[in-house]
Amino acid sequence: MDEEKPKIFLSYAHEDIGMAKRIYKDLKRYGLNIWFDSESLLPGQNWRDSIEKAIKQCSYYLVLLSSYTVTETGTVPKEMKIAFEILKECRDDDIRIIPVRLNEYEPSHISKLRNINIRWIDLFPESEYHHALKKILYIVSPRTFSLRNKPIQLSQVDVNNTIRLHDFFDQSLNPDGIGFNHRYKESTINSEKVIVDEATNLMWQQSGSPKEMNFKDAEEWVKELNLRSYAGFEDWRLPTLEEAMSLLEPTQKNGYLYIDSVFDGEQVWIWTADQAKDDSRVWAIHFLFGRCNFSPTDIKHYVRLVRSEQSSNN
Repeated sequence: MDEEKPKIFLSYAHEDIGMAKRIYKDLKRYGLNIWFDSESLLPGQNWRDSIEKAIKQCSYYLVLLSSYTVTETGTVPKEMKIAFEILKECRDDDIRIIPVRLNEYEPSHISKLRNINIRWIDLFPESEYHHALKKILYIVSPRTFSLRNKPIQLSQVDVNNTIRLHDFFDQSLNPDGIGFNHRYKESTINSEKVIVDEATNLMWQQSGSPKEMNFKDAEEWVKELNLRSYAGFEDWRLPTLEEAMSLLEPTQKNGYLYIDSVFDGEQVWIWTADQAKDDSRVWAIHFLFGRCNFSPTDIKHYVRLVRSEQSSNN
């Protein structure tokens, strides 16, 4: 059974609602359970009672701090004032406070909350936003945070944000990206070579399809391998863009390919499962060029299938 995702209460000053919505949307992409008044508070619900109940049920209190958090008169926004009252009554292991600064602001009233030293995360300047967001993800979900494994539609902006978030290498979009820190382990199962990445809990085909094929044929090939229990498993699938992007190395390690030499070098570009948003094209990874792009479905690429080793991490 999948472990329940941690519940997070997102608190902010009204003037910061634009950034609050952005953070909420970005965290929701990873399946996190977030209480955000703009989305969670239903019409007719008692505002104070709902907030008190939500905070007590949460594992994390994510508070956005800015120059608006405390007014010139020293007044804390009503929601935060209620939260602080509740949090003072909680044990330290009941709920963890995550202060997040949106600008240069010294949150002195936060540090006094429970007479403990709380380190905050800075979401500024804009160039640091995605690195800071990643810090939040690792705090609230150190075990459940993983690469997305369900196919979705992605715009170019979505892809750009994903690449920055994970600091994936992409020759065009993020040439200074450090890539993903893998822990590859080679294995042979039922005479089939596979690569297990202990860092992502993914099992990959060491090689892949022996020839290039269009996207429809790629989907059929997935079904065929599952019917014959490739390497003893029947849950192989096309990788999401995130999973496939994680394979890109910032330097050429496999001949001219930007992929570790533990993999077969025949598959120079592969299909992913993600479709381009508002388009019939599908995202693909080019190990020869070290980048991603979207391709018409009748173009031919190779296929390298993947499966999740631990469902609890998905």
